Amino acid sequence: MLVHTGPAAVFEDEETLMSAILKGKIKEGDIIVIRYQGKAGAPGMPEMLSPTSAIKGAGYTKVALITDGRFSGGTRGPCIGHNRARGISWR
Repeated sequence: MLVHTGPAAVFEDEETLMSAILKGKIKEGDIIVIRYQGKAGAPGMPEMLSPTSAIKGAGYTKVALITDGRFSGGTRGPCIGHNRARGISWR
């Protein structure tokens, strides 16, 4: 998961990604990008625990999430985003 070649599934918001996960549109090995969740995009910089929990709950082991949204200590799996205490972080 440290190297990826190929397209990414890009979503404009968390709700659209959650719908795609529930409908089985995400495939093992996909890179997921959720845009506009950071300070300038979404109000209050939303925490990305729901998407990472849905990815794990769906049984994916090789799906990575990249976002400008915020992560907490509950986030699991390969994720790149904003950590409130550390700025941009790799989980």
